[in-house]
Amino acid sequence: QHLLTFFSLVVGMRAKTVLELGVRDGNSTLPWIMAMQETGGMVTSVDLEQTRWQCPAGCGPYWEFVQSDAIKFLQDRVAEGRTYDIIYVDDWHAYRHVRQELELINHLTTASGLVFIHDLMYDHSQPRYHTELDTKDAQWAEGGPYRAVAELDADKWEWSTIPVNHGMTILRKKSTEMRTS
Repeated sequence: QHLLTFFSLVVGMRAKTVLELGVRDGNSTLPWIMAMQETGGMVTSVDLEQTRWQCPAGCGPYWEFVQSDAIKFLQDRVAEGRTYDIIYVDDWHAYRHVRQELELINHLTTASGLVFIHDLMYDHSQPRYHTELDTKDAQWAEGGPYRAVAELDADKWEWSTIPVNHGMTILRKKSTEMRTS
């Protein structure tokens, strides 16, 4: 339910680099790739598991799949000094994992980039965020991705959640050029 949002923001921003963390069946991968055909960019999709998804014919030049732990991948990209126009996070949802991803993503994006994080909400359309600290479900441990996002420094980050399909949160760094003391 967020596929047109992904496509339109990539095209509107003229984004050239998209990093997708978590592929599974490729539902989100396709609109990123279709948008890259418009902008001439590249999608890098990272997942711990090999994906069953197959890139459509003719789209190969716009997509690369990397089978890797997301944290290790992000650490390597930080060390390389890489940045991305858009980063999509939809892999492991436990608080500590997402918090560590966000700490690394901080070095991989600029104020002109966007970070999407899926599944901050329990329901499909009600703004009820995952906040349980004592859940037995390891995927949502210690408050899940909501807690990691809620703890971001509001002087450095802004965010909003589209309350559809378990929530799509869009993060953006605040520009240091716009700040006043």
